[in-house]
Amino acid sequence: MEVNSPEGDLQRFQIGGAEATIGRLASNDVQLPRGNISKRHARIVRRDDTILVVDLKSTNGTYVNGRRITAPFVVQECDTIYIGNYRIAVHGDDLEPTIERLLPPYLARDPVEQRLLTEIAQRDDDARIVYADWLEDRGELERAEFLRIQQEIVGSSPDEPRFAELTSRLRTLAASLDLPWRMRVARPPVERCPVAFELECPKEWGKLEPTERDGVRYCGSCKKTVHYAWTVADARRYAQRGHCVAVDIGGIRWGNDLEPPYGRFVCPSCNLDAGPSPFECPRCGAPIRRTVMMGAMIAPP
Repeated sequence: MEVNSPEGDLQRFQIGGAEATIGRLASNDVQLPRGNISKRHARIVRRDDTILVVDLKSTNGTYVNGRRITAPFVVQECDTIYIGNYRIAVHGDDLEPTIERLLPPYLARDPVEQRLLTEIAQRDDDARIVYADWLEDRGELERAEFLRIQQEIVGSSPDEPRFAELTSRLRTLAASLDLPWRMRVARPPVERCPVAFELECPKEWGKLEPTERDGVRYCGSCKKTVHYAWTVADARRYAQRGHCVAVDIGGIRWGNDLEPPYGRFVCPSCNLDAGPSPFECPRCGAPIRRTVMMGAMIAPP
């Protein structure tokens, strides 16, 4: 099992046997010591080649791909399980879950802010401007500027002279603003959607329907969930599983960064899955070795 904290710490644990319990107490096979995890929260069971996740009547529920489960649920390697503030992926060969701790959600500081954030989640663009005014009145100028620049970018074309300048400024502001707040108000495009050109897909995170999870929204046109990715590395993991993604403005981007092949060209220094384009790691600059296979054709006798 891998436990990935918001600070980037990573720990791996092995689980033996045909099943493993997950919960807040140390008596569980996997202990997740947080207040929104029940004492015995869920169980992962392996039966032959099938893996199931079972919610143990937990208070806050167990979710698969953003949807709460009410009965034992068969999971595939492409599925994502959510328990409290953790994201779990299960690998069938050795019953080895990969568990990532999510960031805590952004909590509104008073009823006015909560109302504005709710209206923004309901796709009310006017509420974004009102929220920016409210933030300015409180002296939170960077957050207000972030909202206003987003609105200007959404209404402009990448070919316009100021587009690159606005995007650069937005990325600079993002570096000083907490991610849970950005996730509530962000407007990145939806990527890796296989039906975006067949349906009237909103193609924007800010226009999607919120779910029980801050990092997962639902597209009513495509009938698919969309995952918010903090980095391109996270986005590539989602894309590999067939999910649509929206990448945070703070993530370092490069050409064809979400395209397959997945897991083939990995940086030997920082372990970044770099995808098909770069010969140097976009994160650390280390060279990425690419082996070209050449074969010969032999004519039949």
